[in-house]
Amino acid sequence: DIYYRKAKEEGWRARSAFKLLQIDEEFNIFEGVKRVVDLCAAPGSWSQVLSRKLYLPAKSTTQSRDEELPLIVAIDLQPMAAIEGVIQVQGDITSARTAEV
Repeated sequence: DIYYRKAKEEGWRARSAFKLLQIDEEFNIFEGVKRVVDLCAAPGSWSQVLSRKLYLPAKSTTQSRDEELPLIVAIDLQPMAAIEGVIQVQGDITSARTAEV
């Protein structure tokens, strides 16, 4: 599969990253977004996209501590490798205990 190979070459965790990038390219869904929750996030390719499209650009342009960086939270039962700018919660999205975190 071409997208599988391309994902590996470009450092994405899964080819599904291209789906989100394509949606954003067509509909500009990230414009003005400051808070995102990625449910059932593993293996983390959508969280990677969010980090690269929202967090990293904001981090490089934020001048003062008063400016808020985007908040990205990834929730899944499975553990994931760390992604810069993404808070990871390992838990069940249907559990009230997970929501309390």
